[in-house]
Amino acid sequence: MPSSSVKRQRRRKRRNMEDGGDPEFQVAPMVDVLLVLLLFFMSITSTELLKKEKHLELAQAKNATPQDKKPKTDEIVLNVGWEPKNKTAIFTMDGMQYPNADAMQGILADRLKQNPRSYVLIRADKDVEYSNIADVMNACASVGISTVTFAVITGGATDNKPAGAPEGTPQQ
Repeated sequence: MPSSSVKRQRRRKRRNMEDGGDPEFQVAPMVDVLLVLLLFFMSITSTELLKKEKHLELAQAKNATPQDKKPKTDEIVLNVGWEPKNKTAIFTMDGMQYPNADAMQGILADRLKQNPRSYVLIRADKDVEYSNIADVMNACASVGISTVTFAVITGGATDNKPAGAPEGTPQQ
């Protein structure tokens, strides 16, 4: 026959089991936290991908110097693609396409007002005519952006790493 202390322990156990018992590992809140983290990282990744155009083939430069380690918040990425059928340049910035470089001046001016340290990174297709690049540079100069850099593939045909990219970065 169990002693009175053992009976009390059993009663406490039964009461604890009825009241919810010992706390157990809750899976639902952990899944919620993981989904929030997943959405956060997906949103960050998609904003970075908007700056890159897959159809661009960057020019190669054997003697390119790596870009300084500037914060990415200061960077304004302008993509200049080339349409070989029509022999026209395609200007894009932040996923928006513009008919010419002058059409981007208003947005460039706004971005410069928001961040006076802004600089422009031009990612131009290797087939784009120089006059189109000059138009982009003139548009930058007209709004007061004095620092313009170019994304190129360094090291010639064997190395497909853009200038200024950290080690292990694939071609942009």
